[in-house]
Parts: sequence; structure tokens; C-alpha cells
Amino acid sequence: MNLSSRRFLVRDRTSLSHARVEAIVGSFSTIADYHRYLRGTYAFRSAYEEAMAGFDWPADLPPLDHAPQLLPLLRQDLGDLGLQPPAMHESLLQVSDRETLLGTLYVAEGSSLGARILYRRAQELGLTGEFGARHLFAQSESLTRWRQLVKLLDEAPELDLDRLVAASETVFAAVGGAFERLQDA
Repeated sequence: MNLSSRRFLVRDRTSLSHARVEAIVGSFSTIADYHRYLRGTYAFRSAYEEAMAGFDWPADLPPLDHAPQLLPLLRQDLGDLGLQPPAMHESLLQVSDRETLLGTLYVAEGSSLGARILYRRAQELGLTGEFGARHLFAQSESLTRWRQLVKLLDEAPELDLDRLVAASETVFAAVGGAFERLQDA
């Protein structure tokens, strides 16, 4: 495969799910919109970090740089704005092998690209890396993990791309579900 061809294949095969999630999550231009975004992000991130906590990194894959712990930062951001964390729901996320790991990370690490734009929007609302938008600042600070993941996708031998894409689709569905449950509450 050519450099980045797996990345683009995954992107193409998950584009409808990605677009659906972007429509559900929406944008924020008011502090009320940001509150909704923050609560939805917390709900998803809790499930994601729980799924990742019990997984041992495969010995045949080079590790990624250490990820920022966003959940504690999200709790601080919620507290800054006088918000309580949303109620937790059972997660559908399960990381059990290389393909589910890489598919899950594709979505989670890919969100760091959008975090740069979202951090600028948060700043327009008066939020900063020290108040209300700590998680966005930390997430957008570096794209190193994203670049490492793309390289890993391209260089990892013998990946079942159907399983990897299915894992990415599951993660996109989990993000959308976290935001939809907030709307229904």
C-alpha cells in the first residue's frame, strides 16, 4: 500500500459516520452551546478512557507518545462553568485487539485535528487553557500522536481493515450516542 493509503481508506469508509457525528455534535457559538458540547464530550471521553484503561498495548506495535489525560481536564472545565458531569451510560466501546485499538484511536486521535478549531471558538467565548477549555488546549497542543498513528496505520503488517473500520464506526456511534442522550435528557 502507498503511504497513507490505509488512513485514507479508513477516512473514506467512515466518512458518512464522521459527517453524522459532526451534525449531531454541531458547533458552538454561544456559551450554552459550549456547555452542551462539554457535557457530550465528557460523556464520550469517560467511555473511551474506560475502554482504553484495561487494554495492554500489543508488543508488535510501536507505542504512541503519552496521551494527555483529558477526563480530569474535562471535570475541571465543567467545574469552572458550574456544570455537573452527565450521568454515565453503559459503553459499547471494547478494545480487544490491534484492529479495534487502531480503529478506536483513529477517531479519538483524529479529534485532535478538530480540537484546534474548537479551541479558537472557545477562546472567542472567553474560555482559555486555564479556564473552561483546558481539555481543548491540551488536545490541540500537539499533533504528534495523530502523526504517529497515521504512520502506524500505514506500516503495521497484516491488518484486517474491515475490523478496523468497524471499530472506528463503533466509536463514531458512541460519540453520537453520548450527545443524543444529552438531548433526550
